[in-house]
Amino acid sequence: MLSTQLLVVSLGSLALVAAQGAVNCPELPDTGVTMGEPVPMHPEHIPTGCSDFEILVARGTSEPNYETGGGKFGIVVGDPVVSNTTLKLPGARGYPVQYPASSDIVSGTIRGSLDVVRRLRSQAVACPNQTFALVGYSQGAGVMHAAAKDIPVHLYSRIKSLVMFGDGYRRLGDVLSRFPVGLNSKVMQVCAEGDPVCDTSGECVYYHLTYIRPDYINPVVNFIVRGFTG
Repeated sequence: MLSTQLLVVSLGSLALVAAQGAVNCPELPDTGVTMGEPVPMHPEHIPTGCSDFEILVARGTSEPNYETGGGKFGIVVGDPVVSNTTLKLPGARGYPVQYPASSDIVSGTIRGSLDVVRRLRSQAVACPNQTFALVGYSQGAGVMHAAAKDIPVHLYSRIKSLVMFGDGYRRLGDVLSRFPVGLNSKVMQVCAEGDPVCDTSGECVYYHLTYIRPDYINPVVNFIVRGFTG
């Protein structure tokens, strides 16, 4: 069952993203995205067979794909992370976590976390040499926290890195933002200064949308590659 803490964090994150603060913040871009609308899922985007490395990506609320560039994982985080990792590491691919990333956060988080665990279990059996990275952005970070509680311990060694962007758990303090022992040492937290979803002193929703920048993406790609090859 979804914890009360996760519900509070997720709903708080959505509220912060839905409205800009009253301070002097950069203007939010007109993306044409209606916050809270579900993201269409495309079964044809699910990779089949085996690969050496697979990056499971849980997108942020209503985060669309970079359609022009053939994106499948979310324009702000997933698409740049996966595309840049595959350029540096042949044999890597992405998996878009199958959940709607809508304003129905409770059922969506449960659905997404179940999908993450199901994917890890099935791929681990079908592809004995495949290893994994887990990436979550905003609501997607909540999905990964929920999934981590149910990932079988025997799969921990095959999960090489976890990267959370704009993780609402960080607002609750270091202890609550941690993952289970055995996974937590592999976690990279990425929180933009001023992002109110993860930064306790943040007041500008604008910064929650800046993770697409190379100064955030490039270190993450290097971290994932090192995890897979180290």
